Amino acid sequence: MSSSSLLLLLFFFFLHLPLLFLPTLAAGHVESPASPSNGTTVYDLLPEYGLPPGVLPDTVKSFSLASNGRFVVELYGPCYVDFEYLVYYAPRVSGVIKYGGIASLEGVQVRRFMVWFDVGGIMVDVPSSEFIYFQVGWITRKLGIEQFQTVHSCRDSLSLLGRAKEVARSMLESIFAPQL
Repeated sequence: MSSSSLLLLLFFFFLHLPLLFLPTLAAGHVESPASPSNGTTVYDLLPEYGLPPGVLPDTVKSFSLASNGRFVVELYGPCYVDFEYLVYYAPRVSGVIKYGGIASLEGVQVRRFMVWFDVGGIMVDVPSSEFIYFQVGWITRKLGIEQFQTVHSCRDSLSLLGRAKEVARSMLESIFAPQL
């Protein structure tokens, strides 16, 4: 390789070097996912904000948290978790976390009356009580917090039998308990 070719290669390398750091600069104040050296997991972080660790499934691949509370959780794939209602988690869940709640939540849905509704926020009482509140549109649903104290296993899809059970359960709920 001639010296002029090497010089040209170095010139292009240094010219494009700032582009290598552009994603880091665009992220600004976003912290990287927890490193194994500090042992912090998203399940450790949630209680620091007054939230139970079980609001997220057990399939978290990574998470990031900005200084303004904006977070992104990456899951290994889409999943369903059975709480009092069937909950769907997209592969990417995001929102803004502050003490006592999550606002601007994206990537979480709840099934009610055979329809999927977006969950826009999660709140708990401060000081803590035995309830957790889910914002679904303009409706807030109060649930017992005990079902969110443990991290639940996630299933990646509904089987045909599982779907039939969910439809039957949903129809019975709509007949006997017609409220969200």
